[in-house]
Amino acid sequence: MPSQHSGIDFVAYDREGQVVLLAEAKSRLGTSENWAARLRRNMLSHGILPWAKYFLIATPERMYLWKQERPNPAEVPPEFTIDAVKVFQPYFQKLHQEPSKIGPEAFELLVLTWLTDIARSGEHKLKQDTSSAWLSELTGSLQQARIEMNPTQ
Repeated sequence: MPSQHSGIDFVAYDREGQVVLLAEAKSRLGTSENWAARLRRNMLSHGILPWAKYFLIATPERMYLWKQERPNPAEVPPEFTIDAVKVFQPYFQKLHQEPSKIGPEAFELLVLTWLTDIARSGEHKLKQDTSSAWLSELTGSLQQARIEMNPTQ
């Protein structure tokens, strides 16, 4: 099934098998909300993004999240942006990686591990962080989700 979502790094399916999250991992540093909005717009305009409740772009420094009623090809800023350094710190430590030096494949593994941890545990340390209330909602949507890495990358 992941081949239907070419161009996407990760797809999360809920218990009913519906796509709930599309996620893109970019090891790029120095990103901005404008950069993320352009990337999302380009993916939508090229037909790469099917509909999903959430779309996430994760970088070593920031995470950008859109809640989507339906794909809107306009360049719209993310609804939520958080500091990913704090979120990913334990994962960087496990992989013995530095955020500024991590390569694309290692960063994809890191994001996959993080998403899988959320889906399996249903709870996450970030719930204590008031700046990431959106992550609490996302965590609820990802409970018992099946996370797949796109093999067509």
